[in-house]
Amino acid sequence: MATPHFDSRIHSGDEGVVVELGSRWRAGDATLLLDGIRRALAGDVPLTLSHCGAGGGSLLQAASGEWPGLRCREVVRGRHASFRPRAPRWTQYRLPAPAPGREPVGVAISGGLGGIGLVLAARLAAAGHRLWLLDRRPAAGLSAAARRRLASVVTRTRVVVDQADVTAAVPTPPFPITWLVHAAGELDLTPVRELAGDDLERLAEGKAAALRTLVRALAPAGLRSVVAFGSTESRRPHRLFGGYALANELLRREAARLRHDHPGTRVVTAEWSLWSAVGMGAAAAAMAGRAGFAVVPPDWGAQVTERLLDERQPVPEEIALGGPQPTPERPLAAVAGIGGTSLALDDASVRRLVELCRPSRTAPHRPVGRPDRVVRAQVAGHTVYTWGSGCRDWNTGTPWRAA
Repeated sequence: MATPHFDSRIHSGDEGVVVELGSRWRAGDATLLLDGIRRALAGDVPLTLSHCGAGGGSLLQAASGEWPGLRCREVVRGRHASFRPRAPRWTQYRLPAPAPGREPVGVAISGGLGGIGLVLAARLAAAGHRLWLLDRRPAAGLSAAARRRLASVVTRTRVVVDQADVTAAVPTPPFPITWLVHAAGELDLTPVRELAGDDLERLAEGKAAALRTLVRALAPAGLRSVVAFGSTESRRPHRLFGGYALANELLRREAARLRHDHPGTRVVTAEWSLWSAVGMGAAAAAMAGRAGFAVVPPDWGAQVTERLLDERQPVPEEIALGGPQPTPERPLAAVAGIGGTSLALDDASVRRLVELCRPSRTAPHRPVGRPDRVVRAQVAGHTVYTWGSGCRDWNTGTPWRAA
């Protein structure tokens, strides 16, 4: 059955449901994918998402966490990619040391009046960079604490604040912009089963559209480096994070297109875990941190962002960031479906870690190997595996082989 969404369409029958999307995400695709999920559930048939780069697999992952019986796969035309988690492959990347001699530049921060935006502003202001803070909210509407943080930044450097919706248009920059941090976003924790098509349409493309508008407006005037704030949720979302995960998956894909379209501008996608104490997920980060997850300390996150912005330093185009390099005091923890390490001081800590990793309420937990204070965890299919190892053990083997 053809639909009016350009090259997007849905087919359904007794053998399954197929949702076909094109090379990039289009208006209407979110509604179409939600329809495909619901048809597959109603008919108890498999669902296949087929596309040439549009994306959408993260929403299937979130839906499969809510409905363990939902049978899904993602096919990228030209190559095949099942969304079911594979054995994790941690890649350690040591950030380059700060390069001396950087002259102050003009920096734009979208979401600049948010908790994370103001932390970044304070760090960059201390280095003398001029700041252009873009946000949908007016500065007059900030809390007293946020107004004090903004006032402190203003005493250190030139700061211009503009109220703007950058998904639609970008105001004229007050000075030349060399660096851009795209930290704007929206966190809406709604189960996939309760998502309305219009709400998901708005959530899905918001971050990617804003990044596209910003880079296209600023690149011709000398933009050299961009750090787009994504999320590890786009790789293997937890329950309730379907819309948020999809938005960050589409952001990652848009960043890849912008690298191709603007070769003179470096675009790095930084996929963070939760930031502690600031940002939209601060409350959830407090709980995750107590369970051993690697949350991002604000000062460390701002320091890393500054290093990623320095275009003189080689860094990966996409990088997942969960906190500082692991130590017994500050370990790297598991991200569901990816794997990792946590410092577990007692059995209760392990239980909390397992509960946070659990892809569904009925998913089993299978310990592998002897217990240890340092616990590695992996979500494979619908089972959480944990096993002990030394704090410097970065073995990437699957847990049943590591036993």
